[in-house]
Amino acid sequence: MARNRLIPVAMIICFMAAILIVGGGNVLADAVVVDLRDFDEGDLAVDGFELKSKTRLSIQAIGAELKHSDDMYAYAWILDADSRESMWVLSSEDTKRHKGKRHIRAYEDEITLPKGRYEVYYYAGYPYEFFIDGSLRINGLKELFGLIGDIFDDDDKSYDEYYIDGMEDLMLTIKAPEGSFTKFNPVEEMKAKAVVEFVRPENDFYDKQGFTLTKDISLKIIAIGEYPGSDRVFVDYGWIIDADSRKKVWQMNKWNTSWAGGGRKNRGFVGEEKFKAGNYIAYFATDDSHTFGDWNVAPPYDPLHYGLGVYLTDEKDRKYVKDYKDEFFESAVISLTKVRDDQYRQKGFSIKKETDFHIVALGEFGYQDEFVDYGWIEDIASGDIVWEMSEDNTEHAGGGKKNRKFDGVVTFPAGDYFVYYVSDGSHAYRDWNTSPPIERELWGITLYGVGKDFDKDDVNIFDEMPRNDRILVDLTGIGNDEEVRERFTLDSEQKVRIFALGEGKDGRMFDYGWIEDAETGEIIWEMTYRKTRHAGGAYKNRKVNARILLDKGDYYAYFLTDGSHSFPDFNESRPMSPHKWGIMIMKTE
Repeated sequence: MARNRLIPVAMIICFMAAILIVGGGNVLADAVVVDLRDFDEGDLAVDGFELKSKTRLSIQAIGAELKHSDDMYAYAWILDADSRESMWVLSSEDTKRHKGKRHIRAYEDEITLPKGRYEVYYYAGYPYEFFIDGSLRINGLKELFGLIGDIFDDDDKSYDEYYIDGMEDLMLTIKAPEGSFTKFNPVEEMKAKAVVEFVRPENDFYDKQGFTLTKDISLKIIAIGEYPGSDRVFVDYGWIIDADSRKKVWQMNKWNTSWAGGGRKNRGFVGEEKFKAGNYIAYFATDDSHTFGDWNVAPPYDPLHYGLGVYLTDEKDRKYVKDYKDEFFESAVISLTKVRDDQYRQKGFSIKKETDFHIVALGEFGYQDEFVDYGWIEDIASGDIVWEMSEDNTEHAGGGKKNRKFDGVVTFPAGDYFVYYVSDGSHAYRDWNTSPPIERELWGITLYGVGKDFDKDDVNIFDEMPRNDRILVDLTGIGNDEEVRERFTLDSEQKVRIFALGEGKDGRMFDYGWIEDAETGEIIWEMTYRKTRHAGGAYKNRKVNARILLDKGDYYAYFLTDGSHSFPDFNESRPMSPHKWGIMIMKTE
Protein backbone atom coordinates (compact mmCIF):
# COMPACT_ATOMS: atom_id res chain seq x y z
CA MET A 1 0.00 0.00 0.00
CA ALA A 2 2.73 2.37 0.91
CA ARG A 3 4.48 1.67 -2.35
CA ASN A 4 1.35 2.48 -4.33
CA ARG A 5 0.88 5.80 -2.47
CA LEU A 6 4.40 6.86 -3.45
CA ILE A 7 3.65 6.67 -7.15
CA PRO A 8 1.26 9.67 -7.27
CA VAL A 9 3.61 11.69 -5.09
CA ALA A 10 6.53 10.99 -7.40
CA MET A 11 4.40 11.87 -10.39
CA ILE A 12 3.40 15.14 -8.77
CA ILE A 13 7.02 15.94 -7.99
CA CYS A 14 8.05 15.21 -11.56
CA PHE A 15 5.17 17.25 -12.93
CA MET A 16 6.09 20.24 -10.74
CA ALA A 17 9.72 19.93 -11.79
CA ALA A 18 8.62 19.95 -15.40
CA ILE A 19 6.66 23.14 -14.77
CA LEU A 20 9.69 24.74 -13.15
CA ILE A 21 11.89 23.63 -16.01
CA VAL A 22 9.47 24.96 -18.60
CA GLY A 23 8.96 28.13 -16.65
CA GLY A 24 12.65 28.51 -16.11
CA GLY A 25 13.12 27.89 -19.79
CA ASN A 26 10.78 30.78 -20.64
CA VAL A 27 12.63 33.09 -18.29
CA LEU A 28 15.97 32.06 -19.70
CA ALA A 29 14.61 32.39 -23.26
CA ASP A 30 13.74 36.08 -22.83
CA ALA A 31 16.18 38.24 -24.76
CA VAL A 32 17.09 41.88 -24.43
CA VAL A 33 15.30 43.95 -27.05
CA VAL A 34 16.48 47.40 -25.93
CA ASP A 35 19.01 48.47 -23.32
CA LEU A 36 19.56 52.24 -22.89
CA ARG A 37 21.65 53.73 -20.08
CA ASP A 38 24.70 55.89 -19.21
CA PHE A 39 23.08 59.22 -20.10
CA ASP A 40 24.34 62.77 -19.83
CA GLU A 41 22.00 65.73 -19.33
CA GLY A 42 20.16 66.51 -22.56
CA ASP A 43 20.73 63.10 -24.17
CA LEU A 44 18.08 61.58 -26.41
CA ALA A 45 18.55 57.86 -27.17
CA VAL A 46 16.59 55.91 -29.80
CA ASP A 47 16.27 52.28 -30.89
CA GLY A 48 13.85 50.24 -32.98
CA PHE A 49 12.36 46.74 -33.09
CA GLU A 50 9.73 44.82 -35.01
CA LEU A 51 7.41 42.22 -33.47
CA LYS A 52 6.45 39.23 -35.62
CA SER A 53 3.19 38.75 -33.72
CA LYS A 54 1.36 39.93 -30.62
CA THR A 55 4.04 39.79 -27.92
CA ARG A 56 4.49 40.27 -24.20
CA LEU A 57 7.28 42.69 -23.25
CA SER A 58 8.83 43.11 -19.83
CA ILE A 59 10.00 46.64 -19.09
CA GLN A 60 12.31 47.91 -16.40
CA ALA A 61 12.88 51.63 -16.33
CA ILE A 62 14.28 54.29 -14.02
CA GLY A 63 13.42 57.91 -14.66
CA ALA A 64 13.32 61.19 -12.75
CA GLU A 65 10.73 63.85 -11.99
CA LEU A 66 11.04 67.55 -11.27
CA LYS A 67 11.38 68.66 -7.67
CA HIS A 68 8.15 70.64 -7.41
CA SER A 69 5.86 68.71 -9.76
CA ASP A 70 5.00 65.26 -11.03
CA ASP A 71 6.38 66.07 -14.49
CA MET A 72 9.14 63.73 -15.59
CA TYR A 73 12.31 65.34 -16.90
CA ALA A 74 13.98 61.96 -17.59
CA TYR A 75 11.70 59.28 -19.03
CA ALA A 76 11.12 56.76 -21.82
CA TRP A 77 8.37 55.97 -24.29
CA ILE A 78 7.49 53.59 -27.13
CA LEU A 79 6.15 54.84 -30.46
CA ASP A 80 4.29 52.94 -33.18
CA ALA A 81 6.61 53.39 -36.17
CA ASP A 82 3.75 53.43 -38.69
CA SER A 83 0.96 55.41 -36.99
CA ARG A 84 3.45 57.57 -35.01
CA GLU A 85 1.26 57.16 -31.93
CA SER A 86 2.72 56.63 -28.47
CA MET A 87 2.03 53.13 -27.12
CA TRP A 88 3.63 53.47 -23.69
CA VAL A 89 5.03 56.42 -21.76
CA LEU A 90 6.87 56.31 -18.45
CA SER A 91 4.87 58.52 -16.10
CA SER A 92 5.24 59.45 -12.46
CA GLU A 93 2.01 57.81 -11.31
CA ASP A 94 3.15 54.40 -12.60
CA THR A 95 6.44 54.52 -10.72
CA LYS A 96 7.77 54.29 -7.17
CA ARG A 97 10.80 55.67 -5.38
CA HIS A 98 14.13 54.21 -6.34
CA LYS A 99 16.67 53.62 -3.55
CA GLY A 100 14.66 55.93 -1.33
CA LYS A 101 15.24 58.94 -3.59
CA ARG A 102 12.17 61.10 -3.95
CA HIS A 103 12.84 62.27 -7.51
CA ILE A 104 14.31 59.09 -8.98
CA ARG A 105 11.41 56.86 -10.03
CA ALA A 106 11.43 53.13 -10.86
CA TYR A 107 9.09 51.12 -13.07
CA GLU A 108 8.86 47.38 -13.61
CA ASP A 109 5.96 45.74 -15.38
CA GLU A 110 4.80 43.95 -18.51
CA ILE A 111 2.88 45.24 -21.51
CA THR A 112 1.61 43.50 -24.62
CA LEU A 113 1.98 45.02 -28.08
CA PRO A 114 0.47 43.80 -31.34
CA LYS A 115 2.46 42.79 -34.38
CA GLY A 116 4.21 45.83 -35.78
CA ARG A 117 7.25 48.10 -35.85
CA TYR A 118 8.15 50.22 -32.83
CA GLU A 119 10.59 52.93 -31.88
CA VAL A 120 11.91 53.36 -28.34
CA TYR A 121 13.13 56.67 -26.91
CA TYR A 122 14.75 57.81 -23.70
CA TYR A 123 15.16 61.51 -22.93
CA ALA A 124 17.46 62.51 -20.09
CA GLY A 125 16.42 66.10 -19.57
CA TYR A 126 17.52 68.80 -17.18
CA PRO A 127 16.58 68.81 -13.48
CA TYR A 128 16.17 72.59 -13.61
CA GLU A 129 15.64 75.21 -16.26
CA PHE A 130 16.12 78.92 -15.72
CA PHE A 131 15.14 81.79 -17.99
CA ILE A 132 16.75 85.19 -17.67
CA ASP A 133 14.78 88.13 -19.14
CA GLY A 134 12.66 85.60 -21.02
CA SER A 135 15.43 84.94 -23.52
CA LEU A 136 18.60 83.46 -22.01
CA ARG A 137 17.99 79.82 -21.12
CA ILE A 138 20.16 78.08 -18.54
CA ASN A 139 19.84 74.29 -18.70
CA GLY A 140 20.65 72.46 -15.49
CA LEU A 141 22.46 73.49 -12.37
CA LYS A 142 25.88 72.89 -13.86
CA GLU A 143 25.40 75.64 -16.43
CA LEU A 144 23.76 77.93 -13.87
CA PHE A 145 26.58 77.61 -11.38
CA GLY A 146 29.08 78.09 -14.16
CA LEU A 147 27.41 81.39 -14.95
CA ILE A 148 27.26 82.38 -11.28
CA GLY A 149 30.92 81.45 -10.92
CA ASP A 150 31.75 83.75 -13.83
CA ILE A 151 29.83 86.58 -12.22
CA PHE A 152 30.83 86.23 -8.59
CA ASP A 153 34.10 84.30 -8.96
CA ASP A 154 33.16 82.21 -5.93
CA ASP A 155 34.49 78.65 -5.89
CA ASP A 156 33.22 77.84 -2.38
CA LYS A 157 30.22 75.95 -3.74
CA SER A 158 30.57 73.49 -6.56
CA TYR A 159 27.96 72.12 -8.90
CA ASP A 160 28.40 68.63 -7.46
CA GLU A 161 27.11 69.80 -4.05
CA TYR A 162 23.79 70.87 -5.56
CA TYR A 163 23.30 68.26 -8.25
CA ILE A 164 20.42 65.82 -7.77
CA ASP A 165 22.12 62.45 -7.59
CA GLY A 166 20.67 59.50 -9.43
CA MET A 167 21.62 60.43 -12.96
CA GLU A 168 23.77 57.32 -13.12
CA ASP A 169 20.69 55.18 -12.30
CA LEU A 170 18.64 56.27 -15.31
CA MET A 171 18.00 53.38 -17.68
CA LEU A 172 15.55 51.44 -19.81
CA THR A 173 15.58 47.70 -20.50
CA ILE A 174 12.97 45.90 -22.60
CA LYS A 175 12.92 42.13 -22.95
CA ALA A 176 10.87 39.75 -25.11
CA PRO A 177 10.87 36.02 -25.90
CA GLU A 178 13.80 34.92 -28.01
CA GLY A 179 12.96 34.99 -31.72
CA SER A 180 9.86 37.16 -31.34
CA PHE A 181 11.48 40.35 -32.65
CA THR A 182 14.01 41.82 -35.05
CA LYS A 183 15.87 45.11 -34.76
CA PHE A 184 16.00 48.09 -37.14
CA ASN A 185 17.48 51.58 -37.24
CA PRO A 186 14.65 54.15 -37.12
CA VAL A 187 16.77 56.86 -38.74
CA GLU A 188 17.54 54.74 -41.81
CA GLU A 189 13.93 53.55 -42.08
CA MET A 190 12.69 57.14 -42.42
CA LYS A 191 14.70 57.90 -45.55
CA ALA A 192 13.33 55.03 -47.64
CA LYS A 193 9.91 56.51 -48.45
CA ALA A 194 10.78 60.22 -48.31
CA VAL A 195 9.76 62.59 -51.09
CA VAL A 196 10.84 65.62 -49.06
CA GLU A 197 12.54 65.49 -45.70
CA PHE A 198 13.47 68.46 -43.53
CA VAL A 199 13.89 66.63 -40.24
CA ARG A 200 15.97 67.38 -37.17
CA PRO A 201 16.76 70.95 -38.36
CA GLU A 202 19.02 73.30 -36.45
CA ASN A 203 18.10 76.69 -35.03
CA ASP A 204 17.57 79.49 -37.57
CA PHE A 205 16.92 76.97 -40.32
CA TYR A 206 15.18 77.84 -43.59
CA ASP A 207 15.13 75.62 -46.66
CA LYS A 208 12.92 74.49 -49.52
CA GLN A 209 12.72 71.48 -51.81
CA GLY A 210 10.65 70.97 -54.95
CA PHE A 211 8.98 67.88 -56.36
CA THR A 212 6.86 67.09 -59.39
CA LEU A 213 3.91 64.69 -59.46
CA THR A 214 3.00 63.27 -62.86
CA LYS A 215 -0.22 61.77 -61.49
CA ASP A 216 -2.74 62.58 -58.77
CA ILE A 217 -1.60 60.70 -55.65
CA SER A 218 -1.88 60.80 -51.88
CA LEU A 219 1.15 61.64 -49.79
CA LYS A 220 1.69 61.22 -46.07
CA ILE A 221 2.81 64.34 -44.24
CA ILE A 222 4.50 64.24 -40.85
CA ALA A 223 5.25 67.68 -39.47
CA ILE A 224 6.19 68.72 -35.95
CA GLY A 225 6.99 72.25 -34.86
CA GLU A 226 6.95 74.78 -32.07
CA TYR A 227 3.82 76.72 -31.13
CA PRO A 228 4.47 78.84 -28.00
CA GLY A 229 1.31 79.44 -26.01
CA SER A 230 2.33 83.02 -25.22
CA ASP A 231 2.41 84.21 -28.84
CA ARG A 232 -0.03 81.67 -30.30
CA VAL A 233 1.84 81.44 -33.60
CA PHE A 234 4.13 78.77 -35.02
CA VAL A 235 7.81 79.66 -34.87
CA ASP A 236 9.07 76.30 -36.19
CA TYR A 237 6.75 75.20 -39.00
CA GLY A 238 6.36 73.98 -42.57
CA TRP A 239 4.21 74.61 -45.60
CA ILE A 240 3.82 73.54 -49.25
CA ILE A 241 3.05 75.76 -52.23
CA ASP A 242 1.97 75.17 -55.80
CA ALA A 243 5.17 76.08 -57.66
CA ASP A 244 3.30 77.51 -60.64
CA SER A 245 0.66 79.65 -58.91
CA ARG A 246 2.84 80.26 -55.78
CA LYS A 247 -0.22 79.65 -53.62
CA LYS A 248 -0.09 77.61 -50.42
CA VAL A 249 -1.77 74.23 -50.74
CA TRP A 250 -0.92 73.02 -47.21
CA GLN A 251 0.53 74.52 -44.08
CA MET A 252 0.81 73.81 -40.36
CA ASN A 253 -1.64 75.81 -38.28
CA LYS A 254 -3.31 75.63 -34.91
CA TRP A 255 -6.36 73.86 -36.29
CA ASN A 256 -4.78 70.97 -38.20
CA THR A 257 -2.17 70.14 -35.55
CA SER A 258 -2.39 68.71 -32.06
CA TRP A 259 -0.14 68.29 -29.03
CA ALA A 260 2.82 66.15 -30.05
CA GLY A 261 3.93 65.02 -26.57
CA GLY A 262 6.64 66.41 -24.32
CA GLY A 263 6.48 70.19 -23.84
CA ARG A 264 3.11 71.79 -24.41
CA LYS A 265 4.42 73.91 -27.29
CA ASN A 266 5.24 70.79 -29.38
CA ARG A 267 2.50 70.47 -32.00
CA GLY A 268 2.33 68.08 -34.90
CA PHE A 269 0.44 66.95 -37.97
CA VAL A 270 0.23 63.35 -39.20
CA GLY A 271 -2.05 62.55 -42.09
CA GLU A 272 -2.53 61.86 -45.78
CA GLU A 273 -3.19 64.66 -48.25
CA LYS A 274 -4.28 64.34 -51.85
CA PHE A 275 -2.11 66.17 -54.39
CA LYS A 276 -2.97 66.76 -58.02
CA ALA A 277 -0.39 66.28 -60.72
CA GLY A 278 1.84 69.35 -60.78
CA ASN A 279 4.87 71.09 -59.36
CA TYR A 280 5.24 71.73 -55.63
CA ILE A 281 7.73 73.26 -53.22
CA ALA A 282 7.92 72.31 -49.55
CA TYR A 283 9.40 74.66 -46.95
CA PHE A 284 10.42 74.46 -43.32
CA ALA A 285 11.74 77.18 -41.04
CA THR A 286 12.80 77.43 -37.39
CA ASP A 287 13.52 80.27 -35.01
CA ASP A 288 16.55 80.56 -32.74
CA SER A 289 15.67 77.93 -30.12
CA HIS A 290 14.06 74.54 -29.34
CA THR A 291 15.18 72.30 -32.16
CA PHE A 292 16.52 68.76 -32.34
CA GLY A 293 19.35 68.33 -29.85
CA ASP A 294 18.75 71.78 -28.33
CA TRP A 295 15.36 71.31 -26.69
CA ASN A 296 14.41 73.96 -24.12
CA VAL A 297 11.43 71.85 -23.02
CA ALA A 298 10.90 68.10 -23.33
CA PRO A 299 10.99 66.94 -26.97
CA PRO A 300 7.91 65.59 -28.76
CA TYR A 301 7.21 61.86 -28.72
CA ASP A 302 8.33 61.66 -32.35
CA PRO A 303 11.55 63.69 -32.18
CA LEU A 304 13.09 62.14 -35.29
CA HIS A 305 10.32 63.74 -37.31
CA TYR A 306 10.71 67.19 -35.82
CA GLY A 307 10.48 69.27 -38.97
CA LEU A 308 8.62 68.33 -42.15
CA GLY A 309 8.56 65.02 -43.98
CA VAL A 310 6.53 64.14 -47.08
CA TYR A 311 6.36 60.39 -47.76
CA LEU A 312 4.88 57.95 -50.24
CA THR A 313 1.90 55.99 -48.99
CA ASP A 314 2.57 53.32 -51.61
CA GLU A 315 6.06 52.60 -52.93
CA LYS A 316 4.48 51.81 -56.30
CA ASP A 317 3.84 55.55 -56.69
CA ARG A 318 7.57 56.28 -56.74
CA LYS A 319 7.53 56.35 -60.56
CA TYR A 320 5.12 59.32 -60.45
CA VAL A 321 7.48 61.48 -58.40
CA LYS A 322 10.19 63.54 -60.08
CA ASP A 323 12.67 66.13 -58.92
CA TYR A 324 11.69 69.75 -59.49
CA LYS A 325 14.08 72.67 -59.77
CA ASP A 326 12.47 75.98 -58.90
CA GLU A 327 13.28 78.39 -61.70
CA PHE A 328 10.49 80.82 -60.91
CA PHE A 329 11.83 84.36 -61.31
CA GLU A 330 10.19 87.71 -60.83
CA SER A 331 11.81 90.94 -61.83
CA ALA A 332 12.07 93.32 -58.87
CA VAL A 333 10.79 96.74 -59.91
CA ILE A 334 11.13 98.53 -56.57
CA SER A 335 13.00 97.17 -53.57
CA LEU A 336 13.03 99.06 -50.27
CA THR A 337 14.46 96.29 -48.11
CA LYS A 338 16.92 95.59 -45.29
CA VAL A 339 15.29 98.53 -43.54
CA ARG A 340 17.02 99.47 -40.29
CA ASP A 341 15.66 101.28 -37.21
CA ASP A 342 14.25 104.80 -37.61
CA GLN A 343 14.27 104.84 -41.39
CA TYR A 344 11.97 106.48 -43.89
CA ARG A 345 12.31 105.19 -47.46
CA GLN A 346 10.43 106.12 -50.63
CA LYS A 347 10.46 105.59 -54.37
CA GLY A 348 7.99 106.37 -57.16
CA PHE A 349 6.82 104.69 -60.34
CA SER A 350 4.65 105.50 -63.35
CA ILE A 351 2.72 103.09 -65.52
CA LYS A 352 0.88 103.86 -68.78
CA LYS A 353 -1.51 100.92 -68.57
CA GLU A 354 -3.18 98.79 -65.91
CA THR A 355 -0.47 96.60 -64.38
CA ASP A 356 -0.28 93.79 -61.84
CA PHE A 357 2.47 93.85 -59.23
CA HIS A 358 3.43 91.11 -56.80
CA ILE A 359 3.99 92.89 -53.49
CA VAL A 360 6.03 91.33 -50.68
CA ALA A 361 6.16 93.49 -47.57
CA LEU A 362 7.44 92.55 -44.11
CA GLY A 363 6.94 94.69 -41.03
CA GLU A 364 6.32 94.91 -37.32
CA PHE A 365 2.80 94.84 -35.89
CA GLY A 366 3.19 96.55 -32.52
CA TYR A 367 1.65 95.65 -29.21
CA GLN A 368 -0.93 98.45 -29.54
CA ASP A 369 -2.49 96.61 -32.46
CA GLU A 370 -0.89 98.90 -35.02
CA PHE A 371 1.97 98.60 -37.46
CA VAL A 372 5.14 100.43 -36.47
CA ASP A 373 7.32 99.16 -39.34
CA TYR A 374 5.17 99.11 -42.47
CA GLY A 375 4.75 100.05 -46.12
CA TRP A 376 2.07 101.73 -48.21
CA ILE A 377 1.50 103.12 -51.72
CA GLU A 378 -0.10 106.46 -52.62
CA ASP A 379 -1.64 107.76 -55.81
CA ILE A 380 0.31 110.94 -56.52
CA ALA A 381 -2.52 112.70 -58.33
CA SER A 382 -5.09 112.30 -55.56
CA GLY A 383 -2.77 111.85 -52.59
CA ASP A 384 -4.87 108.87 -51.55
CA ILE A 385 -3.42 105.66 -50.10
CA VAL A 386 -4.27 102.94 -52.63
CA TRP A 387 -2.57 100.07 -50.81
CA GLU A 388 -1.20 99.57 -47.29
CA MET A 389 -0.17 96.81 -44.91
CA SER A 390 -2.90 95.92 -42.43
CA GLU A 391 -3.55 93.23 -39.87
CA ASP A 392 -6.17 91.67 -42.14
CA ASN A 393 -4.09 91.43 -45.32
CA THR A 394 -0.89 90.15 -43.66
CA GLU A 395 0.09 86.86 -42.06
CA HIS A 396 2.70 85.75 -39.59
CA ALA A 397 6.16 86.03 -41.15
CA GLY A 398 7.89 83.56 -38.84
CA GLY A 399 9.88 84.26 -35.70
CA GLY A 400 8.29 86.63 -33.19
CA LYS A 401 4.54 87.08 -33.25
CA LYS A 402 4.83 90.72 -34.30
CA ASN A 403 6.55 89.85 -37.60
CA ARG A 404 3.92 90.19 -40.33
CA LYS A 405 4.05 89.68 -44.07
CA PHE A 406 1.94 90.69 -47.06
CA ASP A 407 2.41 88.46 -50.09
CA GLY A 408 -0.04 89.01 -52.92
CA VAL A 409 -0.80 90.47 -56.34
CA VAL A 410 -2.28 93.99 -56.55
CA THR A 411 -3.60 95.64 -59.73
CA PHE A 412 -2.83 99.32 -60.33
CA PRO A 413 -4.54 101.50 -62.97
CA ALA A 414 -2.39 103.66 -65.22
CA GLY A 415 -0.95 106.56 -63.23
CA ASP A 416 1.80 107.81 -60.97
CA TYR A 417 2.48 106.28 -57.56
CA PHE A 418 4.83 106.59 -54.62
CA VAL A 419 5.92 103.63 -52.51
CA TYR A 420 6.76 104.33 -48.85
CA TYR A 421 8.25 102.38 -45.97
CA VAL A 422 8.89 103.58 -42.42
CA SER A 423 10.34 101.93 -39.30
CA ASP A 424 10.39 102.88 -35.63
CA GLY A 425 13.31 102.76 -33.23
CA SER A 426 13.48 99.03 -32.57
CA HIS A 427 13.17 95.57 -34.12
CA ALA A 428 14.38 96.01 -37.67
CA TYR A 429 16.99 94.48 -39.95
CA ARG A 430 20.05 93.31 -37.98
CA ASP A 431 18.66 94.72 -34.73
CA TRP A 432 15.82 92.37 -33.80
CA ASN A 433 14.50 92.50 -30.23
CA THR A 434 12.69 89.19 -30.65
CA SER A 435 13.09 86.32 -33.11
CA PRO A 436 13.52 87.70 -36.65
CA PRO A 437 11.24 86.73 -39.54
CA ILE A 438 12.17 83.92 -41.89
CA GLU A 439 12.98 86.20 -44.83
CA ARG A 440 14.76 88.81 -42.77
CA GLU A 441 16.53 90.41 -45.75
CA LEU A 442 13.11 91.30 -47.21
CA TRP A 443 12.25 93.50 -44.20
CA GLY A 444 10.66 96.38 -46.06
CA ILE A 445 8.65 96.36 -49.28
CA THR A 446 9.35 94.91 -52.73
CA LEU A 447 7.31 95.18 -55.94
CA TYR A 448 7.82 92.50 -58.59
CA GLY A 449 6.54 92.30 -62.13
CA VAL A 450 3.95 89.59 -62.73
CA GLY A 451 3.72 87.20 -65.66
CA LYS A 452 5.93 86.25 -68.57
CA ASP A 453 4.73 89.24 -70.60
CA PHE A 454 5.82 91.77 -67.99
CA ASP A 455 8.34 94.26 -69.34
CA LYS A 456 10.29 96.20 -66.75
CA ASP A 457 10.82 98.99 -69.30
CA ASP A 458 7.09 99.72 -69.16
CA VAL A 459 7.58 101.05 -65.63
CA ASN A 460 9.26 104.42 -65.08
CA ILE A 461 11.05 104.61 -61.69
CA PHE A 462 11.88 107.91 -60.00
CA ASP A 463 13.10 109.19 -56.64
CA GLU A 464 11.61 112.68 -56.48
CA MET A 465 7.92 113.52 -56.44
CA PRO A 466 6.96 114.76 -59.94
CA ARG A 467 5.27 118.11 -60.31
CA ASN A 468 1.54 118.01 -59.71
CA ASP A 469 -0.31 121.03 -61.15
CA ARG A 470 -3.23 120.33 -58.82
CA ILE A 471 -1.16 121.07 -55.73
CA LEU A 472 -1.54 124.66 -54.56
CA VAL A 473 0.40 124.38 -51.29
CA ASP A 474 2.83 121.75 -50.03
CA LEU A 475 4.05 122.51 -46.52
CA THR A 476 4.84 118.98 -45.40
CA GLY A 477 7.71 117.21 -43.69
CA ILE A 478 7.73 119.97 -41.03
CA GLY A 479 10.07 119.62 -38.03
CA ASN A 480 10.06 120.97 -34.46
CA ASP A 481 9.70 124.69 -33.60
CA GLU A 482 8.74 125.86 -37.05
CA GLU A 483 6.22 128.34 -38.39
CA VAL A 484 6.04 128.17 -42.16
CA ARG A 485 3.73 129.76 -44.72
CA GLU A 486 3.12 129.66 -48.45
CA ARG A 487 1.08 132.04 -50.61
CA PHE A 488 -1.34 130.80 -53.25
CA THR A 489 -3.78 132.47 -55.64
CA LEU A 490 -7.12 131.39 -57.00
CA ASP A 491 -8.21 132.95 -60.31
CA SER A 492 -11.79 131.91 -59.69
CA GLU A 493 -13.98 130.37 -57.04
CA GLN A 494 -12.47 126.96 -56.35
CA LYS A 495 -13.25 123.89 -54.27
CA VAL A 496 -10.03 122.71 -52.65
CA ARG A 497 -8.98 119.70 -50.65
CA ILE A 498 -7.05 120.26 -47.43
CA PHE A 499 -4.97 117.48 -45.95
CA ALA A 500 -3.28 118.39 -42.66
CA LEU A 501 -1.42 116.20 -40.20
CA GLY A 502 -0.46 117.46 -36.75
CA GLU A 503 -0.34 116.91 -33.01
CA GLY A 504 -3.32 117.32 -30.71
CA LYS A 505 -4.44 116.13 -27.30
CA ASP A 506 -7.25 116.79 -24.81
CA GLY A 507 -9.08 119.10 -27.18
CA ARG A 508 -6.01 121.21 -28.09
CA MET A 509 -3.77 121.29 -31.13
CA PHE A 510 0.00 121.78 -30.75
CA ASP A 511 1.10 121.26 -34.38
CA TYR A 512 -1.58 122.60 -36.74
CA GLY A 513 -2.34 124.63 -39.87
CA TRP A 514 -4.67 127.37 -41.01
CA ILE A 515 -5.54 129.54 -44.04
CA GLU A 516 -5.65 133.36 -44.00
CA ASP A 517 -6.95 135.89 -46.50
CA ALA A 518 -3.73 137.55 -47.76
CA GLU A 519 -5.27 141.02 -47.84
CA THR A 520 -7.34 141.11 -44.65
CA GLY A 521 -5.47 138.60 -42.50
CA GLU A 522 -8.80 136.98 -41.66
CA ILE A 523 -8.58 133.28 -40.80
CA ILE A 524 -10.65 131.47 -43.41
CA TRP A 525 -10.05 127.94 -42.14
CA GLU A 526 -8.27 126.45 -39.14
CA MET A 527 -7.27 122.96 -38.06
CA THR A 528 -9.02 122.49 -34.71
CA TYR A 529 -9.10 119.37 -32.58
CA ARG A 530 -12.80 118.79 -33.24
CA LYS A 531 -12.15 118.73 -36.99
CA THR A 532 -9.50 116.02 -36.70
CA ARG A 533 -9.47 112.29 -36.29
CA HIS A 534 -6.84 109.76 -35.31
CA ALA A 535 -4.05 109.47 -37.90
CA GLY A 536 -2.56 106.17 -36.79
CA GLY A 537 0.26 105.52 -34.33
CA ALA A 538 0.07 107.54 -31.11
CA TYR A 539 -3.41 108.85 -30.41
CA LYS A 540 -2.13 112.43 -30.44
CA ASN A 541 -1.44 112.10 -34.18
CA ARG A 542 -4.39 113.94 -35.70
CA LYS A 543 -5.39 114.53 -39.31
CA VAL A 544 -7.86 116.51 -41.40
CA ASN A 545 -9.00 115.52 -44.86
CA ALA A 546 -11.53 118.21 -45.76
CA ARG A 547 -12.95 119.94 -48.83
CA ILE A 548 -13.92 123.62 -48.69
CA LEU A 549 -14.97 126.29 -51.20
CA LEU A 550 -12.69 129.33 -51.49
CA ASP A 551 -13.44 132.57 -53.31
CA LYS A 552 -11.21 134.07 -55.96
CA GLY A 553 -8.27 135.82 -54.30
CA ASP A 554 -4.91 135.52 -52.57
CA TYR A 555 -4.31 133.38 -49.50
CA TYR A 556 -1.61 132.29 -47.09
CA ALA A 557 -1.39 128.76 -45.77
CA TYR A 558 0.40 128.37 -42.41
CA PHE A 559 1.68 125.51 -40.33
CA LEU A 560 3.01 125.79 -36.78
CA THR A 561 4.84 123.19 -34.65
CA ASP A 562 5.95 123.12 -31.02
CA GLY A 563 9.22 121.73 -29.66
CA SER A 564 8.55 118.01 -29.96
CA HIS A 565 6.89 115.20 -31.92
CA SER A 566 7.16 116.19 -35.54
CA PHE A 567 8.76 114.87 -38.73
CA PRO A 568 11.02 112.91 -38.54
CA ASP A 569 11.64 112.95 -34.77
CA PHE A 570 8.40 111.64 -33.32
CA ASN A 571 8.57 110.94 -29.57
CA GLU A 572 5.71 108.45 -29.77
CA SER A 573 4.49 106.12 -32.50
CA ARG A 574 4.49 107.96 -35.82
CA PRO A 575 1.30 108.39 -37.87
CA MET A 576 0.52 106.78 -41.15
CA SER A 577 2.14 108.92 -43.91
CA PRO A 578 4.53 110.67 -41.48
CA HIS A 579 6.14 112.60 -44.33
CA LYS A 580 2.90 114.58 -44.68
CA TRP A 581 3.28 116.18 -41.23
CA GLY A 582 2.10 119.67 -42.13
CA ILE A 583 -0.52 120.93 -44.56
CA MET A 584 -1.24 120.30 -48.24
CA ILE A 585 -3.88 122.08 -50.33
CA MET A 586 -4.97 120.72 -53.70
CA LYS A 587 -7.48 121.62 -56.38
CA THR A 588 -10.29 119.07 -56.52
CA GLU A 589 -11.20 119.74 -60.17
